[in-house]
Amino acid sequence: MNPIRTPGLFDLGDIRLRRPRREDAPAIFAYGSDPEVAHYADWPIQTSIEPIVALLEERAARWQGGTEYYWVITESADDRAIGGVICGVNGEEAEIGYLLNRKFWCRGYATRVCKALVLWLESNPVIKKIWATCDTENVASIRVLEKSGFRREKLLEKHVIRPNLGGGPRDAYLYSMVIR
Repeated sequence: MNPIRTPGLFDLGDIRLRRPRREDAPAIFAYGSDPEVAHYADWPIQTSIEPIVALLEERAARWQGGTEYYWVITESADDRAIGGVICGVNGEEAEIGYLLNRKFWCRGYATRVCKALVLWLESNPVIKKIWATCDTENVASIRVLEKSGFRREKLLEKHVIRPNLGGGPRDAYLYSMVIR
């Protein structure tokens, strides 16, 4: 049984986080296939919608299993997916990650979403530590994490392959916060 209380919806005023639906796949494909959005991702640029549909189904199963929670980010006015945020839970720790359609960059959305997830995780007594990683060159993501209260814990050398950047494994920063 899952000890985490999971909201299906976060209402942040002009933006919302909600559980994804199958009909979100085209919007997710639109930003997942954008080379600028996928630049620092640890997955290749999306070239077809079918894997996204399958991933949405897998994520629904992981949600039910209590190991991963994924929400789409929408503007409240039209409820169209403009990004996503994920939270993986492993024991007393939670890892978060986020992605946003570049048409919505520089509006503070990613920071607001991260802060909302932190507040939610702080309200769950089982979680003691929250963490995230980002490429050492991803300045925008570094700013989001720092504005959200995370502290750089260490450099992870040759931590992950970023297929959209080519070459071998790349360095990443580990950001974290201890909440209990």
